[in-house]
Amino acid sequence: MTINFKTLLFAAMATLILPVSASATKFLELKAVDKDYVMVHFRDGEVRFRDDGSGPGAFLGHTYTEGDDSLFIFGKRLDGEYASKAEWKLVSADGVRRAVEVSRKAKPMNLAHDFSMELDHWIFLKLDRPLVQGQTYRLEIPEGLGSDVTSAELEYDIFNSMSEAIHVNIIGYVPSQPVKLADLYLWLGDGGQRDYRPFEGKKVYLYNVGTGEKKVAGEVRFWMGRDQYKAEGTREDLTGSDVWSIDFSGSEPGRYRIAVEDVGCSMDFEISDDIYYQPYRYSVRGYYFMRVGEPNDPSSVTPIPRQPRFIPGVEPEGFMVYKTDLTPWSPEWRRLRMDVWDEPHFKAPEASIFWQHRLEGNPVNMNAVGGHSDAYDWDRHLAHVSNIYDLLLPYFLTGGRLDEDGLGIRESGNGIPDIVDEARNEVDFFLSIRDGEAYSQGLTNPSKDWKVMFQAGCTTMAAWANAANCAMLADCFRISGNDPLMHYYTDEAVKAFRFAEKQENSQLDDFQALGTSGMRGRDFMQMAAAFLYNVTGDRSWEDIMAAESVPERQIWGTAAYLGCPRERHYGQLYSDMKAAVDSLTDSINVGMMDKRPSRRSSSDRRFKVAENMHLVMMAHYIAGTPERKAQLERSLYAEAGWGLGRNPSNTVEMTGLGERCLMNIYANGRNDGYPGTHPGQTPFNGTEVWTVGDGGDSRILLRRCYPDWNEGGWPRQEAFFENRYIWVNAEFTPRETMRGKMALLGYLYGIR
Repeated sequence: MTINFKTLLFAAMATLILPVSASATKFLELKAVDKDYVMVHFRDGEVRFRDDGSGPGAFLGHTYTEGDDSLFIFGKRLDGEYASKAEWKLVSADGVRRAVEVSRKAKPMNLAHDFSMELDHWIFLKLDRPLVQGQTYRLEIPEGLGSDVTSAELEYDIFNSMSEAIHVNIIGYVPSQPVKLADLYLWLGDGGQRDYRPFEGKKVYLYNVGTGEKKVAGEVRFWMGRDQYKAEGTREDLTGSDVWSIDFSGSEPGRYRIAVEDVGCSMDFEISDDIYYQPYRYSVRGYYFMRVGEPNDPSSVTPIPRQPRFIPGVEPEGFMVYKTDLTPWSPEWRRLRMDVWDEPHFKAPEASIFWQHRLEGNPVNMNAVGGHSDAYDWDRHLAHVSNIYDLLLPYFLTGGRLDEDGLGIRESGNGIPDIVDEARNEVDFFLSIRDGEAYSQGLTNPSKDWKVMFQAGCTTMAAWANAANCAMLADCFRISGNDPLMHYYTDEAVKAFRFAEKQENSQLDDFQALGTSGMRGRDFMQMAAAFLYNVTGDRSWEDIMAAESVPERQIWGTAAYLGCPRERHYGQLYSDMKAAVDSLTDSINVGMMDKRPSRRSSSDRRFKVAENMHLVMMAHYIAGTPERKAQLERSLYAEAGWGLGRNPSNTVEMTGLGERCLMNIYANGRNDGYPGTHPGQTPFNGTEVWTVGDGGDSRILLRRCYPDWNEGGWPRQEAFFENRYIWVNAEFTPRETMRGKMALLGYLYGIR
């Protein structure tokens, strides 16, 4: 039986999963935090997923079939209160060290389809005497704890003992960064923050993993108190602690870790000119795996893209797309007060409001194919065009340096840069949902039986957006030297532009949301004209661009004129654009970095995982001095580094990338023969309540946290729970959590 998750009632999911039991809570690891503290990690149970590509739910999105997961409980669960009161001791050749303070934290790091879950526990032990460099210790685990082991060993060596208090970009750094950012801090659960004031001035070493060479590369310095967290983009306490900087120098390529005197070492990382290649590659592939319509062809791409393909007349059997006249500006649309693209999702086609708005004669679109879906759903609509722009922006700003054609998407090897192909897929999707000369707003989610989607009505807004889509893509084909495709998309851009110009309802001042931003009709118009001038050199396009320019609100159209290969006839506008970009960059991004505990520059108000650095990239592109470029690069690398591991949990905030990353989110890639869900994707890590008692209710996870999630001091960056089923927390949309990161990581690889 196949179940659609968002139709499940919480009561129906209360069926007990009978656990397979072992003996006791499972010991995972013992680590030194520093010379005065050690950390012990236990797990009470885990969810084991069917991931062999078998069964009725194999490769399918938005489904659960019986047997797709099972909760394995290891036995007696860890008793947190007992752990806090028990006698803990470390035994070594120089005597016994006892814990004089015990603190802890716990949260679920697994979740079954019925929302049953078990906890991970982290126990922090403050010792009565410090650890000694080079000494080996045996932790005697209290018998009453119920652990599966009675003891564990630790050799304390700051060059080999990885400490969770040391935070680096675990992917790595480029040699040209004169100062490479790293941080020292740790939240100890109900013990509060670790106080590293006594460590100020301690040495920071750069340790070459291959040769064993050690060099003093910095020192511990106080950075900022956690009480400054309201300067963060989301106004949340991301670190849960005061922060000390352990920035370091070093430019020789190789594999390294940093070590801090009397603390320990970081996870390993690389110093390399090409260090951003894999983050860039994963981001492009993350977009690929959000496509709709890709074949199940492991000889071409693995893992398998989401299925079914939802191609009319192809798959699923009998699937079709009905054309309608319902648009976001229709009164009925606005009255629904919901995500209307989801409206047909949980009902028979005939019960949908779209069914009542089918065009006369009930025409269908048999050509609708492609595009990137919204979250774990299947709808594709005009809010997604920002994906096109942020895939192409780093390619445009780097002059086509992102020319890789072997990143692992279906088109790899066709002679077109993969990042351009990925954007082209979305551009072509919107062209495929035209109705005659008119342009549709998008496609809905399928009906409950997966037999029908509805094509929304045509709007002038969609025509303006198609003009911008095609014009930007045409300009990128100009850069790549692909004249046939440059001319094709130029013609399509002009066609859409001329159609929009003729409409009685111009929608120039109507607003189209794009995820974390939005555009008016005239912003699309300005953007299309700017890129068309780049491609054609026709001054009439430059005139339109200039007349409609508002640099403070037009990211991609402004970028087009900043990178214009033609003579600029509006010198003052060009100067105003540069001034606006620099001013906004300093006030919104770069100027905030030194006011935040996290040292981040992205200022998204809603999504703490978003990394929208468009203005900084553009400011770097136009920077006139080496000092300005260096300032902007510091901001870019600091922001990228946070998402790549320089954060409280030392975790890459993207699926599949790096030694420690997210593996299971509310996404495709389940039961496809490959571990985890699809790679390259960034979940919301949301803690809101959208709906009560189901996957829209983050409290299902948060209420299991210790200490209390809301009052206990948790670093808000730790709002991930390795779960496949709570969509408010673990789902995502490319336009909200992926596109800014795609642009940033692509740009950093492009300027290598």
